[in-house]
Amino acid sequence: MATKKTKQKEPAPEVLELNYQLAELPSSQHRAGLAGLVLTVDWLKQQPSLKGLCEIERTAHNATLRINQQGLEELFNEVYAASREEQERAQLMKNSRTKEVVPPIREEKRQMLDAKGKPKEKTVYIYGATIPKGAFLLKNDPSADGRNGAWIKLWRDVIWNIFRGVPATRAPFDSRAHGEPTTDAADVWQELVQPLDYTVQLPSTYFIGAQANNAENVPFKDRARFQFLLHFWPYATQIYVPAVINNEGERDFVGYALAIPDVADLKLFCEELPVVLRGRGTQMSGYRPRDCVVDLAIEGALDTFRRLRERLSLQAGGAAINDLMLGIDVVHVNKEGNNIRLLGSMRLDPEDAMIDQYAQLRDSLWNPLFRRQRLLNLVNDQRNWCAGFDGLMSKLPYEQTIGNGYFRRDARESFSNEVNTMNQQTNGSVEEAEANDLSLSEDVGEETLIYRVVSNYLRFKLKSKHQLEWEEAWKGARDNKPAELKDYEEKKAKLAREAFLAIRSRTGQDFVDYFVSTLCSVSQSMNEQRFIALTKALVKDGDNIRTLTMLALAAQTPNPQKQTMQK
Repeated sequence: MATKKTKQKEPAPEVLELNYQLAELPSSQHRAGLAGLVLTVDWLKQQPSLKGLCEIERTAHNATLRINQQGLEELFNEVYAASREEQERAQLMKNSRTKEVVPPIREEKRQMLDAKGKPKEKTVYIYGATIPKGAFLLKNDPSADGRNGAWIKLWRDVIWNIFRGVPATRAPFDSRAHGEPTTDAADVWQELVQPLDYTVQLPSTYFIGAQANNAENVPFKDRARFQFLLHFWPYATQIYVPAVINNEGERDFVGYALAIPDVADLKLFCEELPVVLRGRGTQMSGYRPRDCVVDLAIEGALDTFRRLRERLSLQAGGAAINDLMLGIDVVHVNKEGNNIRLLGSMRLDPEDAMIDQYAQLRDSLWNPLFRRQRLLNLVNDQRNWCAGFDGLMSKLPYEQTIGNGYFRRDARESFSNEVNTMNQQTNGSVEEAEANDLSLSEDVGEETLIYRVVSNYLRFKLKSKHQLEWEEAWKGARDNKPAELKDYEEKKAKLAREAFLAIRSRTGQDFVDYFVSTLCSVSQSMNEQRFIALTKALVKDGDNIRTLTMLALAAQTPNPQKQTMQK
């Protein structure tokens, strides 16, 4: 009787060769993960402790990883390296589930000053904490001091609060920090030796927005060799912190904006990114690096484009930014309790004109509210630079708009840059520009007309009501202003504020009536062509004229004596 033959199972390979094409990867997170893998393997090969096989070859559009199981373990030990350190807390920790107090390692007394400057003693509680290492990023942190730095702290905070915000997901770091054995590398090895189409569960720990099952009860899955890349994308992603200004003018940081590069040229990207990381600033804004603070989450994409393009421009015959990246996906996330909330997501493609304008706005505007609105208009492709300012100036307290020196300065800058009618030699001084009696060209736009109407109104009201005129002798007076100049500025600011508040409370025909009866009640030097153009604009585009008028009043409001004008 014949015996049934059984198929022999092929032995698992000792060395894996994983081939990746950028075009085959399903998302920007995967392509960023491939870049992060290249950067991490390059870093690991520089370490003398490497004993296993772990090497990668890359071209512009693909990469090949050759690795054995020991090399994979050493690679994971690098990615999830962590240490135990002591941290001070102002209050006792509580277990998030049972609400029981977690005993600290010890308590210490600190001598501090209260709000009134009186000394007082405060108790702090010392706890042990796991701190991710991020050696590659620490090496490229320009603020690094030993094992710490401002930029590596930002990355560690994101790892701990967002990617591993649920304590149960921190096991890879915790185990290595405590010197305990791990099985994650062995588990991944067993997945990678399976056929190429072998799939695994795709948790949100690795892929932002993933769920166990979607609304149609379809599970989130990924090919094992693709999911492997998602261990590394945090090493190639740029982190920003959106700042929000409330109605009281106070700033608060809201979550993190993750700028995920959709890599088009793998080789060039991995060569240039470390240089870009080392070129970040070290100045602080609160407890965050100033260069990471943005007014909009999508600004993270614009800033990343700007930095990489500046780096490419230094190379002889350098590539264009759209040769380096297909785009940048930005996800705005925040931790609320034990939940990670996705506040928004957006994609931005590299456009040189947009990057140029962003660089100009970023360097020239100081007021965060003003700058935020200009950036919104930029990314929303608003042709009208003053779009949206009507709502901003109508809803916020006037102290944050015309009453804020930075806002007034930015309004002057915007008129100067966008309209280009002010004398560029006056360094933005509206009073000096008026003294030069600038003439208007034959072809002028609404912005120019409105600016001159407001300028003439304020000039004639100052002369008729207060017998005050700008004097050439005041030119250049900044710190030690004469009494006459102070009086001139105070009365001009009052006139501008009164007109601003009057316009802010009027819309539609009420605004048109006020504009005609008040601002046009003084002599306005304009020919018939401009008068007709202004009349048509008031009828057809009254809302825009209203916005421009309020901005022009803000632009022509002098700054108080000794006001500090620093960004």
